[in-house]
Amino acid sequence: MARYILTLLLLATTAANASEEPTTEASNEPSPLTSSIGLGYQALSGNSNSQTMNGNIALTYTKGRYQTTADAKYIMAKKNGEEDKRKLSASLKAKRMIRDGYYWYGNGSYIDDRYGPYYVDSLVSTGIGYRLFSYETFQTLVDIGPGFRHQNPNLDEIKSDSIVKQEVVNEPILQSTVDMQWKPLKTLTLSAKVNMVSGKSNTTIESSLNATNDITDNIALNIGYTQTYYSWVPETMKNSDSTTTISIIYTL
Repeated sequence: MARYILTLLLLATTAANASEEPTTEASNEPSPLTSSIGLGYQALSGNSNSQTMNGNIALTYTKGRYQTTADAKYIMAKKNGEEDKRKLSASLKAKRMIRDGYYWYGNGSYIDDRYGPYYVDSLVSTGIGYRLFSYETFQTLVDIGPGFRHQNPNLDEIKSDSIVKQEVVNEPILQSTVDMQWKPLKTLTLSAKVNMVSGKSNTTIESSLNATNDITDNIALNIGYTQTYYSWVPETMKNSDSTTTISIIYTL
């Protein structure tokens, strides 16, 4: 793990020096599009125990009453010289503010996992949300809505005691999200997010905590912890999995 952290710090130093170079042009108005690229170390625990490097990209577009956020993550690891993990996940969420803090939203997510319990795990939902708190340094968003889930089990990789049912899942679901952000310091942002997906086959509750500390205007260090709880698991499995990440984030 020390080797991974050292690599991240070296990357941060290099990027920070590059960001200090003077620019010849300056925009009078901020761009509605912001993007960031991350590279980090990831440790899994629970039903799986492994350490690997991961990369991600995130985009946010804000214009008037509309906001769209998208992100993609990719993980690949080798064990004893052979590929052990290859996973791609992507999500997209669009919101339109209505009035008095209310908004409509549409949400979609997709996971392609070569060695995981599902080859494909996809979800779409839509509903209404409310901006519960909105201050300069603190805000909370809550939304809920119906949707549909499709899961295709990876029968080539999973075992009989895996954390999935042994058949293709196509079912209506109810999704609800609580998203909080707090900026106690100018360079520090704390966030917490709880996402629940409830369906006939299973109910999952994913909780995540993140602390992001700005190193420069473009470079930040992020430490995150995510725990996923499953309402149904085989007797030999644990009801929760957790992921810890340490990443360097570069904002374009």
